[in-house]
Order: sequence, then structure tokens, then C-alpha cells
Amino acid sequence: MRLAAAFGLFTYLRFAIGIALWPTVLAVWRSPSLLFRPQALSRLFMSYVWDVFGNGVDEAGRDTKQVLITPHAYGVVLDLGAGR
Repeated sequence: MRLAAAFGLFTYLRFAIGIALWPTVLAVWRSPSLLFRPQALSRLFMSYVWDVFGNGVDEAGRDTKQVLITPHAYGVVLDLGAGR
């Protein structure tokens, strides 16, 4: 793996945190009980991340899904993804 590719993850991570941190802080400000419910806080944070990244991730994986699913599927197919 090239060094640029390895550190590219940090760029996306910083972008995701930058997107989701402020709305999450505002949600905690409005409802401080979220601090005692880490699972709800995590889901809230990730919902803000997926709102921005979700469509791009789905489109980027479209070709891979078609190669893996299409030759082996027929009828009605339910594609279970990452929970978005």
C-alpha cells in the first residue's frame, strides 16, 4: 500500500468528524441525557456522517455489487447493506 493511500484515510476521518461533531454537540446541548446513552450518541453521530458520505459510498460500490450479485440472483433481491 502506498503511503498516500494509507494516510488518505485520515483525510476522510477528519472530514467526517468535522461534519458530524458540531451537530452532535448541539444535540447533546439540547438533550444532555445523551451523554449517559453512548449507543444513542454514537448512532446520532454516525447518522450525520452517513447523510454526507452515504450516497457516494453506495455509488462507489455499485459496480462491485453488480458483479457479485447479478450473476447469482433472480426474482426479487433484497440487498442488505450497512444499515443506511
